[in-house]
Order: sequence, then C-alpha cells, then structure tokens
Amino acid sequence: MTPAESLPKPMPAIRLLLVDVHAISRESSRLLLDTIAGFEVVGETDEHHEAMHMVSELQPDIVIVSMRVKGSTGPDTARLILQMHPEVQVVFWTLFEDPEYVRSALSAGAHAYVLKQDPSEEIEIAIDKVLKGQTYLSPSLKQLH
Repeated sequence: MTPAESLPKPMPAIRLLLVDVHAISRESSRLLLDTIAGFEVVGETDEHHEAMHMVSELQPDIVIVSMRVKGSTGPDTARLILQMHPEVQVVFWTLFEDPEYVRSALSAGAHAYVLKQDPSEEIEIAIDKVLKGQTYLSPSLKQLH
C-alpha cells in the first residue's frame, strides 16, 4: 500500500439544493452555506416545477425549502419531492414561525424547520441532526413538537 492509499478518503460534500421565492434570500443562503466545510450548494431555484426537475437531475442530499415557492407552496413542494425521492431530506429555512406553518411543513415530511432569524449556526446544526436521522426544530419552536 502506498502512503497516499493509506490516507483517509475525504468525506463527500453534503449536496444542497435551495428552493426559495426570494432571490436575495437564496443568494445570502448560498453565500453562508458555501462557507461551511463539507457543504456544497449544487443548485437553486424559486419555482416548484424546476425544483422537481433539479432534484432528479442534481440528486441533492438535502433540499432546503422556504414556505413560499413560485407555482406552489413550500409544504406541497416538499411533499412531492419526498414522494418522488424518498431518499432526500427536506429542511425548511424560513421566516415564518407560525405554528400552523411548522405543522404544515412537518406533516409534508420535512425533517427540520429552522427560522432565518436564528443565528446562522442553526442551519448547520439542523442539517447535522437530519443526517443522523433526527428531526430538528429551531429552539424557539421546541414547544410545538
């Protein structure tokens, strides 16, 4: 065995797809997520049908969805993604802390619900928990679960 063969192989990056109606939100999310080691944003869209196509084409590990998506709602988009690709994890990252929105996202099959007004490390914590098979809610939403 050569010395190079004995080195541990780097873990593949966690592939992320962003789905959010607001361009500024997608851009800032991409900038933040691209700074986190081990994450790779493979695509982004604001539109429901394009999200379905991109999930099939890009095969992300996690789709990060907002409550608002062109042509549908975040929960409906998440539900369809999970019907078509049950191996994908869905994380909501949104401004909406209304309990009905949280319940709607979770009933659609979301694995996490993170508030954008939380510190930025919450999205990293949520993704880590989801990859370990756990459900995650922002700390201020814990009373809902």
